[in-house]
Amino acid sequence: MRLVTLDVLKASHGPTHEQYVDANGTAWICTSIKGWLSAPARRTKHDERPTGDGAHRSAAYRETRSMSIEGRFFPLSDAVGWDTADRLLAICPDPGERYPMVVDGAVRPLLAYVEQAGEVLVDQTGPRQWDWSVPVIAADPYRYSVAWASVGPSSAGTDGVGGIATSGSGIVTSSPGIATGTAPTLATATVTGTGTVDSQVVYQVTGPTAGVQVADLAGTSIVGVRGNLAAGESLFINTSGRVAFDVPGCPTPIPAYGAVLGGANARGAVWVTGGWPRLRPGEIRTYRLTGATGAGTALTVHTRGTWV
Repeated sequence: MRLVTLDVLKASHGPTHEQYVDANGTAWICTSIKGWLSAPARRTKHDERPTGDGAHRSAAYRETRSMSIEGRFFPLSDAVGWDTADRLLAICPDPGERYPMVVDGAVRPLLAYVEQAGEVLVDQTGPRQWDWSVPVIAADPYRYSVAWASVGPSSAGTDGVGGIATSGSGIVTSSPGIATGTAPTLATATVTGTGTVDSQVVYQVTGPTAGVQVADLAGTSIVGVRGNLAAGESLFINTSGRVAFDVPGCPTPIPAYGAVLGGANARGAVWVTGGWPRLRPGEIRTYRLTGATGAGTALTVHTRGTWV
């Protein structure tokens, strides 16, 4: 059974004509999800060239995604029908929140973060039949994997060994020769891009650290952290130009190209050189944490596949 889910609304959809039955025995079907299988239009602006052919143009960014969910429910009684209608009319009640709308497809479920965009309509069209429609809009025009894929935590090693010891009998040059020490293992994470556009990528750096950096080994991007992180403290860095919702372990959404530490905005703690990293569909990228680390330091990379 394929389902569409939004706050208090849960209904079946698709070619099988199955019905989702809730805890009150009410059967739900979704007959249409307008705007889900569409690519939001691009905003285009062209200014005429007074002394040349053609026009000057601005970047063609995507507009919002407008959708309408429509369907029917079939209650066991008239009283249940009126009560269900009242609850549906109160869908997505918080004006400051965006709600995850999940739609099961034939290949994968995807979600968009939406809010109410127009009048919610519910109408009794038979003794045991009610029609409904819920208009919504997504400020972010993209659709996402339901869950984040997390690689890590990859710990910064404490396995390095010291250099030349001159105490005691001094330097020993007999076989196998002079031991000059080895560096500790560096924390790395390798991820794969999914979807049809760049995936969202969030770095989670866990202390103790002092002035560390995360480098994209296949590109030029280096994202640095100013100052210190205490042991067990995690800084979440959103390397995407879109808000990152529901990142595992992060208590709040992370603004575009932003950072969160302990639930508070920490963008001032982050510096970038070589541009922000990009994880394109099908690409495999490895990220490495370097700098002053200690026991317990770790890097986790969270990615989320993104579809138009």
